[in-house]
Amino acid sequence: MYLDEVSVTSLLSSREGAIPSEITHTMSSTTRREATRGVESDLKVVKVTGGSLLESSHTSDRQVLRKATIQATFRDLYRGERGKLALSPIPAAKESPPQGQVLSLLRYPERNKESPWFIGPEHLRRGDLIEVEVELQADPIFRVSAFFSSFLDMITESEELAGQVDQTQAAKVREFNTILERLRVGLIPIRCRLIDYRAVPTAAGEYLIHRRALESIPAMDRPSSYPAYLVGVTEHDLYWKDTRRILFSNAEVRILCRLNKVGLQQSWNAVKLADMVGSLLPEFSDMMNSFGSDALQAMMSNPQGSGETEQDSEVLTVFAELIAERGGTQLDEATMSEVRRIATENAHLLSGDLPEERVAFGRIADCLASRRGVTLVAEETARLRSQARSRVGLRRGLALQSSGAPPSSTTEAARFLDSEIIAIYW
Repeated sequence: MYLDEVSVTSLLSSREGAIPSEITHTMSSTTRREATRGVESDLKVVKVTGGSLLESSHTSDRQVLRKATIQATFRDLYRGERGKLALSPIPAAKESPPQGQVLSLLRYPERNKESPWFIGPEHLRRGDLIEVEVELQADPIFRVSAFFSSFLDMITESEELAGQVDQTQAAKVREFNTILERLRVGLIPIRCRLIDYRAVPTAAGEYLIHRRALESIPAMDRPSSYPAYLVGVTEHDLYWKDTRRILFSNAEVRILCRLNKVGLQQSWNAVKLADMVGSLLPEFSDMMNSFGSDALQAMMSNPQGSGETEQDSEVLTVFAELIAERGGTQLDEATMSEVRRIATENAHLLSGDLPEERVAFGRIADCLASRRGVTLVAEETARLRSQARSRVGLRRGLALQSSGAPPSSTTEAARFLDSEIIAIYW
């Protein structure tokens, strides 16, 4: 479904040297025969002149052109690297290690000797090739951008839809989406969940442990783990199928890629140009990093209500939810009730000066610190304040209707394998 010809050719050339791109065979034959006869005459002596020329020519050219296609080149690369991959799928027929061995390796990960069931940071080096089975999915920020583009096009073409949408807000969303597309510079970021592996913290760092190995441990004794994602950017023109058919279906595929960083990462920015801007404006990079997930959740939940005070109260409530996410806890009903009360009583302060806003957010933070034991440093507090405003603003942007129940406010932590995508295939 996707094949990066430059990466494939470069990798194979580095292993085997020059790669013949085409072979030409040419065959030709020519025959020629000529005969001349003549008689001449003048006024004194009769001369008769005549002549004939007989020429026969036969030429046969046959050219056979055999061009090595990129599929064949990829086959050669895969055959040469298959036995040397740092990570590759384990056959279903292969038995998982016994429970005792799994528990022993979790307690003493340094004893791991190249086991495919336990992949440590030392086995995931920059530049290593890996092959993994994943659920193929575009990154949330691309899915949001694609949705905005399609929906705004429908608004332009349909007067009935246009009459149901605030045109001022739609113009703002269109402008923002244009900026977002330029920041992506034509690249499609993907974020694909690893089917067979989860990230597990150990004394020697975070390991990728196979799902079947974890399932051999009883649920009550099983260690905490995080979903692991393969992430990277792809080029639109290198897809062999329409991206709308494959990037929004969670299809199970295999991906061959090369790691960009050592081990598992705790964050990843899908908009690479934002990293450049982030060197000057760090808050911009942080905002873009969380924008996709926030926008998807906002569009799905989309609470109704239009009062400014009600919106400010919602900002404070979302701020509390974000603090709980940051602290890895959930808000029980009693805590949520207290948060809503504080948010309602202090919502008017968000319309005042900056010191008054900080008072309102500070009361929410104090409530979470006393009830759930979650505290934040000043930088985290400022970032979560901005994120809460962004999420509530997105919820009310296009006033879209939603028929489903809102998703949970807590977001599961994740780990990422930052990679350069070489091929995507069945």
